[in-house]
Amino acid sequence: MPSRHSRPALRAALSLALFLALVLTVVLAASRLSAATRVAPTLHAAQQAYYQGRYEHSLVLFERLAAQQNAEAAECAGFMLLHGDGLYGTQVRRNLPRAKALLLQAAQAGRPAASFMLNMLERTD
Repeated sequence: MPSRHSRPALRAALSLALFLALVLTVVLAASRLSAATRVAPTLHAAQQAYYQGRYEHSLVLFERLAAQQNAEAAECAGFMLLHGDGLYGTQVRRNLPRAKALLLQAAQAGRPAASFMLNMLERTD
């Protein structure tokens, strides 16, 4: 039977063990979350976010894919940035220079809709 003097030490050891278990749980959960966010975006995920009305997230995914030379994603991101808050509310701000750069990337990769949009922009400038 433990003595009265060892009970505080036992409680302290148990408290420390519970604290360490909690810290380990949080660290493992955070590492899983960060691993999930490091997964390369897909065009499907970007389109799904778009159709769910999560335009800001969709734009981030499209831009990440465009940076990987995905012409369709560059076209979509360019379109979104061209129309900005007029079409997407506060989720996407219009950014004409960035929109033109992405549309040019898509047009140079053979996307006809991007070429058309660039041509229309040049006629209205």
